[in-house]
Amino acid sequence: MDIFEKRLTILKALIGENSHKDFANAHDLDASYISQLLNGHRNMGERSATNLEQKLQLPHGLLITGAYSTDQRNELTERWHNLGLKQHNLPHPAFFNAKINETAAYVEDSRREYERIKQRLAPVPVVGKAQLGPNGHFEAMDYPAGHGDGYLNVNSDDKNAYGLRVVGSSMHPRIKDGEYVLIEPNHAYLNGDEVLVQTLDGQSMIKEFIYHRDGQYRFDSVNSGFPPLIIDQTKISKIHYVAGILKASRHIPEPV
Repeated sequence: MDIFEKRLTILKALIGENSHKDFANAHDLDASYISQLLNGHRNMGERSATNLEQKLQLPHGLLITGAYSTDQRNELTERWHNLGLKQHNLPHPAFFNAKINETAAYVEDSRREYERIKQRLAPVPVVGKAQLGPNGHFEAMDYPAGHGDGYLNVNSDDKNAYGLRVVGSSMHPRIKDGEYVLIEPNHAYLNGDEVLVQTLDGQSMIKEFIYHRDGQYRFDSVNSGFPPLIIDQTKISKIHYVAGILKASRHIPEPV
């Protein structure tokens, strides 16, 4: 926040829930002048801030530098009351303390990072298996709600991430029999990314996303055994990002 933004923030806080007209009349000011300052039609430079400080009878430096004490803030509360104005919204002086602001921002960033770490440390559930067929499609044999095939020992930023166990070798050597595919449905995908595609008629496949244009998707096979696939967007039920292919050693069995 630069000094001009700070001055406008303080002025808005001083006005609080009062109308510009009521605030200006209480201080024998022109309401249009207040509006012009707030709308940016007038620049509140140091001279303007000094003059406005004097007209509002503010503590010296409050508008010029944003510096004031808790006692001065309380005095303004009493003065506003005596003028018949509604309570101002001037924050605690620490709000404009740069070091405190930096500390607060650091604490908030640390908290968010901690939450992300906690989320990533949660094991990813394996919800089914991909029984691959000779045509490149497979059946995602999902388990009933509350059931699955253990977990994957892997970190994921996506709280809805899930795994599929691959059965068959039609995508060999890219994906081998017994390996696991990590799917992140909330992750954006780009050209060249591998994705899990499911059509409205129930066909599922893992393909390389090439483009989406004129209402159609193009997908290439992850190996050279199948030709490119063009599908109308109206026939696709979901496209989920493939975040990784994992060895069987990453699998954590469901506790007995």
